[in-house]
Amino acid sequence: MEYRHENGGWQTFLEHWGFLLVAMVVLLAFQVLDFFLSLNGMSWIWFCAASFALMIAGGGLVGYAKFPAYRSGWSFTFGVKSVPKHLARHYRLGWSVFLFGAVLSLCLLLSKP
Repeated sequence: MEYRHENGGWQTFLEHWGFLLVAMVVLLAFQVLDFFLSLNGMSWIWFCAASFALMIAGGGLVGYAKFPAYRSGWSFTFGVKSVPKHLARHYRLGWSVFLFGAVLSLCLLLSKP
């Protein structure tokens, strides 16, 4: 099958390597699931502390980026457009760190403490 130059690269890659890519993702997901299902004891406590630390650090970065908006009287503003441009990177990084910590804490629900 022939594709035009604009979109042929990704489609051709998925035609040839798509099954292997899906199989590797499924294998990785099962390994992560098995890791969290067998997590207990001291390692569970360390992962719990790490998830809380990540969520607190992410919230701190978001708060740091939103502080100028709060000082100017804008309390309920959402999104990256509500922060100054020089703090937008901190805002995005804060949300990504916070969400990673939240996902880690949700994965801890799979284990038996």
